[in-house]
Amino acid sequence: MIARASALALALLLASGGGATGCVAHDTVATGDGDDRDAYCLGSGPPVLVDDTCTGDVAEAVFRAAVCACGDLGLAAAVTLDGFDSRTGPWAPGGAGGDLASNRGVDTNAALTVGGNVTATSLAAGPRADVAGDLALAGALGRGSSTITVGGSARVGGDVAVAALDVRGTLTTSAASTVTGAITAGTRATGPVAVPPPCPCDPASALDVAAVIALHATANHDAAIGLAPDDLAAASGDQALTLPCGRYYLGEVQIGGGGLRIRAEGRVALFIAGNVTIDGDLTVEVAPGAELDLFVGGALNLPGLVTLGDPARPRALRIYVASAGTLALSGGSTIAGNLYAPAADLASSAAVEIFGAVLVNHWNLSAPAAVHYDRAITTAGDACEP
Repeated sequence: MIARASALALALLLASGGGATGCVAHDTVATGDGDDRDAYCLGSGPPVLVDDTCTGDVAEAVFRAAVCACGDLGLAAAVTLDGFDSRTGPWAPGGAGGDLASNRGVDTNAALTVGGNVTATSLAAGPRADVAGDLALAGALGRGSSTITVGGSARVGGDVAVAALDVRGTLTTSAASTVTGAITAGTRATGPVAVPPPCPCDPASALDVAAVIALHATANHDAAIGLAPDDLAAASGDQALTLPCGRYYLGEVQIGGGGLRIRAEGRVALFIAGNVTIDGDLTVEVAPGAELDLFVGGALNLPGLVTLGDPARPRALRIYVASAGTLALSGGSTIAGNLYAPAADLASSAAVEIFGAVLVNHWNLSAPAAVHYDRAITTAGDACEP
């Protein structure tokens, strides 16, 4: 295995359509003959794409927070973020970690509990906000009725207007900031506050999902398992797609009158160029020891129940969506994986529990949500093999 470029560099290279110097893949796959499948499947860990990019490195670059939003976050119900490490055991309440980040503002109308850091343009907090880590805002903080606690330090570039603010570390405000409310802090400081956008959303840093899919339109292992690109393009009734180790390509998924169960049983990457439209439920399973990267170029139209991944191993499932639109989660849906959809909105009108991470454009949340960040995703590239 040769030395890999940094995870962020890999994401930048993908965005520009270039190859990355990553774990060594077997270049014969680039010819489209798929002859390298046996050799490829001798490796383990996250899949390696045909341009030698390890998907574990990509995951490290984009899933840096429990919730990341390219636009603003409107949280109309209580939200709790915490963290755990799936390599050492299952999730337990109150674990450290679980950052909340937005390239614009965060607006909450209910309790907000964050086990990690909060980074955004502004935070219009509800009646209560508790941040275990640091708080970094380019603009304003609070409402006049807000009670906010920060376990670390806080940097606020705009005005502070709260009922009460308790910062255990240093509170830094700009010289132009107006501060009102009952303020306590370990120390106070005045100075410039610069907060770069925390989420990789702009074209220079976003992952080009469509380009990744296009690389695999002919360079795939479909023939090895008898899969054709149009096998699920006009299907009826419940469907099952069981995938052994390999890289597979579908043109689109259109299922009428039924649902779809996808099961990865090895080191699997699945590329779907078009829309995924399913009348029934969608279930994505990752077998013990398996890994799955799912790339979708079109929209996700999923009116039924959505069950993704294994809550004991969220790090093993990564889903990348190129298109805009809205992914609406119905009551009882569970995401146990990592979702990257910077142009799309996530909507949840019923209580939802997420194990892993989400990076979306907006999250329109009107019912309580809990997100349990799997810190193991931050070292996903360490497990890459050729």
